[in-house]
Amino acid sequence: MRVLKKISDIVNFLVEHVIAILMGLMTIVVFLQVVFRLISGSLPWSEELARYMMIFMVYLGASVGVKMKNHIAVEFVVNKLPGKGRTVIDIIADILMLVCFAVIIHFGLSVVKVTMMQKSPVLRVKMGYVYFSIVLGGILMCLQTVVNLVHSLRNLFTGQADRLEGPAVVGIDVGDVPEEKGGM
Repeated sequence: MRVLKKISDIVNFLVEHVIAILMGLMTIVVFLQVVFRLISGSLPWSEELARYMMIFMVYLGASVGVKMKNHIAVEFVVNKLPGKGRTVIDIIADILMLVCFAVIIHFGLSVVKVTMMQKSPVLRVKMGYVYFSIVLGGILMCLQTVVNLVHSLRNLFTGQADRLEGPAVVGIDVGDVPEEKGGM
């Protein structure tokens, strides 16, 4: 488990830094586009490049979200369960996510093969490289989900009920909402 978690942490560290670099580059490209529009004319390649950088940021960022367990979830019922019940639900959710990511990777590879013959209008980049972001994101999400699944299975068999560390989930339980007194 420690080796798998260490690999996950290293991959996540690299992905976060690649996202930061892409965000910085995209900001520069969009800023240059605005400046050039004011000065003379637009840069024909800037919109396309910014779009492709955004696409990669989304798919790479999704893997960071999987690692941190930050994706949207309805936890009302899960939070009412005892520790082992939560762990079982986590395991079921991780298995379902792995199935979804496998489908994404499978069909993503099909799309990459088909689009390798196409080139983007301005940059003339093979579109298969752009669509590879789907496959790359799917692979990274699978890796992070496997780490979460192994952690949950370990917790289930050792009797621990802790969750994988990550940012605390801030939410309001229905029982915490104060009742309104009186009317308007």
